[in-house]
Amino acid sequence: MKAARPYVSFVSYFRNDGYTRDFDLRVKRATSFLVRQLQRAEIDSEIILVEWNPPTDRPLIIESLDPLPQGDCVQVRGVVVGREHHEKFIGSQESGMNPAAAANVGLRRAEGRFVSPKASDTYLSKEIIATIARQDLHENALYRCDRCDVTLSPTLLRNLGDDALLGRLESLDSTRYSHIPNPPQWYIRELHTNACGDFLLMSRTMWQTVRGFPLDNTVLSLDCDSLIMHAAVALGSHEIRLPAACRVFKGRHDRLFSNRISHVWTPLQSRVDKIMTNFRWWRLQQIARSAFDYPKRKVAGVESVLAPSIERNFVKPAEQWAHGIRPQLNQPENWGLADQPLEERLLCRARWSVRDASAAA
Repeated sequence: MKAARPYVSFVSYFRNDGYTRDFDLRVKRATSFLVRQLQRAEIDSEIILVEWNPPTDRPLIIESLDPLPQGDCVQVRGVVVGREHHEKFIGSQESGMNPAAAANVGLRRAEGRFVSPKASDTYLSKEIIATIARQDLHENALYRCDRCDVTLSPTLLRNLGDDALLGRLESLDSTRYSHIPNPPQWYIRELHTNACGDFLLMSRTMWQTVRGFPLDNTVLSLDCDSLIMHAAVALGSHEIRLPAACRVFKGRHDRLFSNRISHVWTPLQSRVDKIMTNFRWWRLQQIARSAFDYPKRKVAGVESVLAPSIERNFVKPAEQWAHGIRPQLNQPENWGLADQPLEERLLCRARWSVRDASAAA
């Protein structure tokens, strides 16, 4: 008997603004690839595609997707979030995307027993799919794996079948984002936060408990994925790192977010920090950076926004949570725009769905 709701939901988010070359091709191929993976594994599942602040002079990506393979276990929904919901964020005139806010729209609406955000142009290894297909995930676990960045040409995306493409992804030279141990001056839990926004699988109950990614009044959403991991563990979850064969593959491009972040120092901050480095006063250095919020961070392309230091924004609350202070969630009750009548489209219907068939119109 089919379940009344899916076992797993994946939430992707994007904006058709030419963020990278061949962006629409990347999204189309990755989406149809995931649908077929889930169908072959016979996993009752859903994919939610959040189209955030779409440009008026370009078509919606969800309208230009290749025909999605129909089946009895995978459902694909599109959600369109208008400009008015983006303009309230600082920096909205410079960047049309807010990753955390967009993800929260899908996370709030996800119906799966387990839910993970997923970058729209990434691919999951067959070992991840096999792990989910066993349907023995733990309700209180937070599942993580490594991301592998590869050089992936449009020709490969267009010409290779699914099996051949996955084989190529596994064989290509890659940059692997594995767990990085915390600096000893960070008194926080040892979690695998490196590139964690690309695969962060938790129960729907836990996502609702933490209210999605934390609220950021800017478009940058810095540290949101790392913060959510530490908040979830502080609220009763525990991390499970999947085996090395479980990987997320991502095609390299010249606008990777982490490569666009730089640090902003004043001359005094630089001098003081150098003194503490020379004397190896690591803990004092951490305390000073957190207390006085330096060095600030800037993201290329959003020059008007200076973000807090990682020590103030991430390490400080993570330390508090690691030492027994309960997280104070800053998302409102209606997080993910739950009370807003957003446009939804049913792009691929599954038999397990209990939705009214008119939603497909």
